[in-house]
Amino acid sequence: MRCERIYLNEKKSTWFDTYIWDNSKELQPDRKRPAVLVCPGGGYKYTSDREAEPIALSFAAMGYHAFVLRYSVDMEAVMPAPIKDIAKTMAYIKDHADEWYLDSRNVFVAGFSAGGHLAASLGVFWNDVTMLPEYEDNRERIRPAGMILGYPVIDLKSSTKRLDIGIEGYPEYDDIDFNQKHPAIKPEDMFIRENNRTYIDFEIAMNAYMFGGYASDEQIYQYSLENHVSSDTPPAFIWHGGDDGLIYPRNSIMFAEALRAKNIPCELHIFGTGGHGLGLANDVTSNNPWEGNEQAAQWLGMAGLWIKSILRQQ
Repeated sequence: MRCERIYLNEKKSTWFDTYIWDNSKELQPDRKRPAVLVCPGGGYKYTSDREAEPIALSFAAMGYHAFVLRYSVDMEAVMPAPIKDIAKTMAYIKDHADEWYLDSRNVFVAGFSAGGHLAASLGVFWNDVTMLPEYEDNRERIRPAGMILGYPVIDLKSSTKRLDIGIEGYPEYDDIDFNQKHPAIKPEDMFIRENNRTYIDFEIAMNAYMFGGYASDEQIYQYSLENHVSSDTPPAFIWHGGDDGLIYPRNSIMFAEALRAKNIPCELHIFGTGGHGLGLANDVTSNNPWEGNEQAAQWLGMAGLWIKSILRQQ
């Protein structure tokens, strides 16, 4: 397997890692394999390791080439920078299709939470010449074959506005250690104090990284992706834990409804239980008991069957 880190900028702050099958005479020589580009979540503040290599290796085990994108986050996450990153990565992968024995028609994107928002953004904006003018001469270079979205952020008004971050009492704002704090947001607007506990408005906190501070109504509309589904949007496999109290399941439902309204094939699974950030939902990615869920762990096999169904239609 060819494992390599490819940087997208001179600062080496964004990159993608490759998990490329060797071309062996014992493994269908000269076969061009489909691929999956994985976008970890992290609220656009960071990218989660739990939703990175373990996911890529799982798709590689199915026989696909896999890639993990570490896109622009934190102070560099202001839109559309992350979308530029995923488009550049998709173009790079397809440009190297012959060298990597890769089927350029079938490069899928997979994303989780905020990474799901990024993967779905490429799905709805790949042919938007205003958003991505640099690919006007060949839009197919960045078009994904399909989207695999795990508990994705879709509607920017559909995440919790009152997240318990485990802080009792009302400490000074400067003493609160929570990585989603944004320096451009007033603490009194981000934190909620009641019942002798301190909470955070996660909706404001996450959106702040996407827009460099307070989000306008126009920005919320532009990057709420259910508003931009078209007849050119690729098909989607979407799954969500039914108990997700951070990024509500209605994100997935709204996107599925928007896809169906445009007659875009879509498979949606809302599992009966399961919270946010499940990853593979098994022991491989579970740091805490609630990150494992036997029912939700079936998503990977279901997604693999879904990819095969897409390939069979060609």
